[in-house]
Amino acid sequence: MVTKQRLTTFALGALLLVGCLLALLFPAPASAIPLEQTVAPEVTALADYVNPYFTPSATTCNATAGFRAGDIVVLVGGVVIRYGPNASSPFIVTFEENRLFTVLDGGPVCADGINWYPITGHGVTGWASEGSRNGRRIWMTLERRAGDPLVPCLAPLNLVEGNIFEVNLNVRLRAEPSTYATTITVVPYTATIVVLEGPTCNEGYNWWRVRTRVVDVVYEGWIAESARAGGAEYVNVPRQPDCHAPLRLDIGGQARVIYNDENPKRLRSAPTVNSGIIAELIENVPLLVLGGPVCADSYNWWNVRVLSSQPFEGWLAEGGPSNWWIAPLSEFR
Repeated sequence: MVTKQRLTTFALGALLLVGCLLALLFPAPASAIPLEQTVAPEVTALADYVNPYFTPSATTCNATAGFRAGDIVVLVGGVVIRYGPNASSPFIVTFEENRLFTVLDGGPVCADGINWYPITGHGVTGWASEGSRNGRRIWMTLERRAGDPLVPCLAPLNLVEGNIFEVNLNVRLRAEPSTYATTITVVPYTATIVVLEGPTCNEGYNWWRVRTRVVDVVYEGWIAESARAGGAEYVNVPRQPDCHAPLRLDIGGQARVIYNDENPKRLRSAPTVNSGIIAELIENVPLLVLGGPVCADSYNWWNVRVLSSQPFEGWLAEGGPSNWWIAPLSEFR
């Protein structure tokens, strides 16, 4: 009995050993192993690796306007100016209104499907995008090509510092001499305006820096003299009497102060009776003629230097036939 059990055990062990040897010599066919456990499927395109929930950045950009360094462009209000040419770069500033900027070297740069240009202006230098990816909205348009002539202006009015005028209609007072500059206030046609500086020709307009009062608040800024190409005149300057024929004074020649009344003559900071008084000149004060004449406030004005131990310069009216206030040395009595 015991011998029979031993034989059975030995036989089973032998069969097991033979089975293991056969498994090693003759492995199971590959079809018995699931296909997805053999090798990775062949990659046919980059999209096979893309996460379906992630949209990649565009690698190409629409055709650009081709701005060049020095071009003047208009940037639409609300567009962010950034430190670098991509949407992930930190932003510098954004302006609410349209503004003019100058294009710099280095653009365009295509990033995130958008063309970017380096620009400078209004105290800011950075990068701004030209438009949207699909090209349906443009944020940057050309105002003037680099090297192109400025829009010409008409001959400006003969205004000087201190002149006073009114306006024919309500006009915008701006922070800079440009239609793209910030509007400070609207000057009503009833306001009185004093000239501080100008004219400055920009965008086809003659601009004057002025001071005015609106609703008991004093403002300083720039207003356009008139519309372009002979359009509506904004400035209404009261007509002054024409000046008489000026004296024949030589630029660089010497002259002296004369008068036949008892009132010393005033040397002013500009050729107008509304300008600041530099000094009051008594008769016989020697002068050096630097420039002129300028007709303003019905007087001919001469730019002179007072020849004294501490010379100073200003504008002196020449007076009139009944009472001259200046005369060349050759005619000095």
